[in-house]
Amino acid sequence: MRILYILSTCLILSGCLVIIISFIKNLNNKKWKLKKKKDLKFGVVIPARNESSVIEELLKSLQVQMDTKDIYIIVEKATDKTVKIANKYGANTYIRKNITPERKRKGYALDECFKYLLEQKKKHDLYFIFDADNVVKENFIKEMLKTYEKGYLIASGYRNIKNNDNVYATCSGLTFTMINSLFNELKNKTNHSNIIMGTGYYIDSSLIKKWKGFPFHSLTEDYELSIYCSENNISTYYNKNAEFYDEQPTTMKLSIIQRTRWVKGFLDCRKGKLKNIKNDYERKFGIIPYLLILGGITIHLLTSILGFIIHLILKDTLFIRYLIYFVLCLLFLYLILFIITYIVIVHDMEKLNMSGKNILKTLFFNPIFLLSYLICFIKAIKTKELDWVIIDHNKTMY
Repeated sequence: MRILYILSTCLILSGCLVIIISFIKNLNNKKWKLKKKKDLKFGVVIPARNESSVIEELLKSLQVQMDTKDIYIIVEKATDKTVKIANKYGANTYIRKNITPERKRKGYALDECFKYLLEQKKKHDLYFIFDADNVVKENFIKEMLKTYEKGYLIASGYRNIKNNDNVYATCSGLTFTMINSLFNELKNKTNHSNIIMGTGYYIDSSLIKKWKGFPFHSLTEDYELSIYCSENNISTYYNKNAEFYDEQPTTMKLSIIQRTRWVKGFLDCRKGKLKNIKNDYERKFGIIPYLLILGGITIHLLTSILGFIIHLILKDTLFIRYLIYFVLCLLFLYLILFIITYIVIVHDMEKLNMSGKNILKTLFFNPIFLLSYLICFIKAIKTKELDWVIIDHNKTMY
């Protein structure tokens, strides 16, 4: 038993050491080669398969900030009700031509649309990418263009919680806030490539031309793009002042389906795609240090359970000690995640779209929500092929 406890402790300490090393290494500032720009013309691309229930709100929020004739909405069928709403706002509709089961993913939809825009020789300096369920604040475009004018080729905004009346949704949304607060803000200061999170970001059109479309087609095309930026020293930025809202799953079942896809895509993207990353140590190590820590904690818990069962069968009072070890380990893990959650909520209190009551619920439930990533990780490893599954959106803010 003692050997197992020593092993678990070594794993936990190793994981912590790797995190510290990657943090220190990433403190070394790089220098982006930024070229300032002005007189901008931009477009907006929105994958929107069967999103008629929510897309009007996004179009309304964009209408006051731009000319809607530069909006391109991607659908799969001309009969999609989304087309009628797009026409109402003077937006363009791109109907996909090449749809097969393996090409249902968002990355393929973007690729098709960008190739079409290149063929049409559209003269846009940059393209914003949104999901149909998003709603942007009135200053979003203005704030993001400030970033683009500085010369950043890719930038993302502040992803806030749209459906704030459900604890599963707020915990899911808080995941993005944690990534932005704990990672992207530091990456801004040290000029390391940001973690791009699927929506609410722009891409310089020169990159689209270079790629001849959008060549990121995995389950997590955003993470695949993030790795590409690290490998090729692409300048990225996280603009906290450019705020938008995003709908999140409202049940644990839907959340696990979504996060299992994320984990599967994350693992697939890392296979053989990290060779050229030279100085982004956090991205090099990925989730390895967290797996070491989680593995150490798991061994500790299983050892405690085993010791409890053995000594209970032997009617030895030592079973009480192992029970205490087990409970203390769980409490320690919960406390660490609780503290991290508290820090993130306090850090972003003024921005978070959550009521006081739901903030309290989220604070106590989020550690459990984060631990459920272990379920997602196991499911992702067990499943060889995982298709993109649509999650219905129907939440409106106004």
